[in-house]
Amino acid sequence: MSRHAAPPAVLADGRALSAAMLRRLFVGQCLVLALHLAFMPAWLAGLAALVAGYRYLQLRRRLPRAGVVLRLAGVAALTGGLWLHYGTLGRMESMIGLLLGVYLLKLLETHNRRDARVVVLIGMVATTVAFLHDQGIPVALGALLAVAWLLHSLVCLAGASDARQAWRESAWLLGLSAPLMVLLFLAFPRFGPLWNLPQAERAATGLSDEIAPGDIAELSRSDRRAFRVRFAGDEPAPAERYWRVYTLSDFDGERWRRATAARLGLDRGALAAEGRRSPWPSAGEPRFEAELLLEPDSRPWRPSLGAPLASDERLRWLADGTVEGLSPLASRSLLRLSSSGQTPGWPDPLGARWHSRLPDDANPRSRALAERLWREAGGEPRAYLAALMGRFGEGPFRYTLTPPRLTSRDRVDEFLFESRAGYCTHYASAMAVLARAAGLPARIVAGFLGGERHPDGHFTVRDYDAHAWVEVWLDGGWQRLDPTAAIAPERIEQGAGAIEDGGEAFLADSGFSPLRMREIGWVNRLRLGWERMEYRWQREVIGYRDQARTALMARLVGRLHAFWEALLGALPGRGPLAWLAGLAIAAGLLAGLGGGLALAWRAHREGRDEALRIRRLQAWLARRGLPPRAGESPAAHLRRLAEAAGPTGPAMRDCAHQLERLRYAPLAAAERRERRRALGRRVAEVRRRLPRRRVKG
Repeated sequence: MSRHAAPPAVLADGRALSAAMLRRLFVGQCLVLALHLAFMPAWLAGLAALVAGYRYLQLRRRLPRAGVVLRLAGVAALTGGLWLHYGTLGRMESMIGLLLGVYLLKLLETHNRRDARVVVLIGMVATTVAFLHDQGIPVALGALLAVAWLLHSLVCLAGASDARQAWRESAWLLGLSAPLMVLLFLAFPRFGPLWNLPQAERAATGLSDEIAPGDIAELSRSDRRAFRVRFAGDEPAPAERYWRVYTLSDFDGERWRRATAARLGLDRGALAAEGRRSPWPSAGEPRFEAELLLEPDSRPWRPSLGAPLASDERLRWLADGTVEGLSPLASRSLLRLSSSGQTPGWPDPLGARWHSRLPDDANPRSRALAERLWREAGGEPRAYLAALMGRFGEGPFRYTLTPPRLTSRDRVDEFLFESRAGYCTHYASAMAVLARAAGLPARIVAGFLGGERHPDGHFTVRDYDAHAWVEVWLDGGWQRLDPTAAIAPERIEQGAGAIEDGGEAFLADSGFSPLRMREIGWVNRLRLGWERMEYRWQREVIGYRDQARTALMARLVGRLHAFWEALLGALPGRGPLAWLAGLAIAAGLLAGLGGGLALAWRAHREGRDEALRIRRLQAWLARRGLPPRAGESPAAHLRRLAEAAGPTGPAMRDCAHQLERLRYAPLAAAERRERRRALGRRVAEVRRRLPRRRVKG
């Protein structure tokens, strides 16, 4: 054996695990927990440290083994902590926390090989579960590292002689599994989600189905992604990127809310319909074909560029010109959606009266202003709305990311006549109230405006792109009015980052965002490169679904069909070349079949005759310049070579040991079969490792 080879580090006394193996298991736990660190309670990391500390002191003979009472107390404390943290054990997060806690506590009772294997296998499950949180590139790379370490631990537990040999075995196993993994990924059909646990009430966008002046201003502080989109064909101009999410038409004097069928006590069919196409009269032919990569969200919202028209999946099409999924977004999802790019051209079933409602005693000064402007416009709606837009475009109104807080009951009055400083929701709310005060049906649309275009052609829409605007019913259709365009046109063309007033609030909640350094060329290029790679990963790897698989299979079948057609052209009966090609193919098939049968017969014979297996191994060694000496037995031959074989030496010595036991020891049938299988594994190990290291015989 090489003088540098480390001694086995699995068992300390023939039964108990050594300190080195326990350290290896703990490192594996740390790698697995790192995948969950951003999503799990911080005290679980403290639990890992406590368990590791207890085992360390136990090995130092300062603490006794963890008994049943201590282990049960640990499980009870874990369950209680998760209950207090999440309020229930039925959520996905709490059940994942329970799995991680059991994984950590298992180390307290891990004393032999069987226990260690259970710890490693639980770690494999916990690594897989990490993809329920996130499926990005960092998690995938971290999971690969964790799996490699856990596999290395299993190889060590199987009896590897040293860490270097264990790493080689692990790399060999990973390499063998890679082609099968790729084949299953490409060809195996995707099933629906197997996880039906309740999801956390978390929203990726921050938008809600009700808003008040100032609400959306808070979203300018965050750079979280809402969705990414790629267009098949024409792309919208910056001033056309109005992404509809919610329509708000119920106003109580302070807040705007969605008018849902449940809230109004109506049948759902009156306001919504399910299917792949919108049942409502369209506003023209599809103008934009978009592929949306949506972030997880607890609400079923789906953004559309103007009125949505058709999709590649069943959706809920609402009569107000918005669209919802049939379920919340449990993970990143791809959606293909065609839309008109225009406001809806059909009346809302709730009618003009509903969209003209205002509280009787709210915002009296705004009502008086509306009456005066309506008289000045001669009762002509377009002139009246133009006067409103012109009023917002004049001083002293200003657009700011840090609007003053409105505290009175008549908040629209307070904004129009006192503060005169606000964000998009302030201006949209005031515009809708003034329109309704003149008898014009109006509603607010909450969604997004803009998006960052990447060099590869896709757009990223983030929280700070959240926006609100107004739709007014005019001339038989809904017309978009955006007061922001009058007071802050730079917001429409360049995004929220272009607003100077209150600009310190922009990305205030994202202190380490790379978007803060967009002006530094090389930093911005790195950011865009990473986002492009991450987008392609999500779209082409994580988003690889049945449609992509079907297209890939169709291409492969097409190429095989073309090859077969070319082969048919060379069949016998179509010339001498066809005869030769047919004979060559037949001979190749027969040779391949004969070779496969010969290998199978050889493996069968060697599996039943250990002497034959060793003779063939000796012949293989002789061809490499390592023949047996005169009168030397096979076992002595292998033991002599093992002295200078380095890491291959233990396998050679084990071959000699297994041969002698099989030839001379009285063995039961089951033990004989097990030893023959062990001999076959050791012979294969010698054949695989020996060419990498020259052995002097």
